[in-house]
Amino acid sequence: MILDGPVRVANFEAAWYYSLLVFVAVMLTVAAFVMAQSAVRPMWRAGDRGMAAAVCAAATIGLLLMLSVVTTIAVALLPAAAGRG
Repeated sequence: MILDGPVRVANFEAAWYYSLLVFVAVMLTVAAFVMAQSAVRPMWRAGDRGMAAAVCAAATIGLLLMLSVVTTIAVALLPAAAGRG
C-alpha cells in the first residue's frame, strides 16, 4: 500500500523534526563533554586528581548514555524508515 497526500508529507515532516531534535541533543551532549574535558585539565594540573577523575567519569557516562539512547531509537525506527514498518 502506497501512502499518498498529506499522510506521507506529515510522516516526512515528523521524521525531519525528530532528526533535527536528535541532532541538537547530540550536539549539546558533545559540547558539554568537550567543556567538561577542558575543565578537567586545570584540575588535574592543580593536583585535584580525585575531582578531575570524577568530572571526567561523569562526562563520559553522560555521553555514553546519550549515544546509547540515540542508537536505541535509531535501531527501533529503522524498519519504519526503510518502509517496512
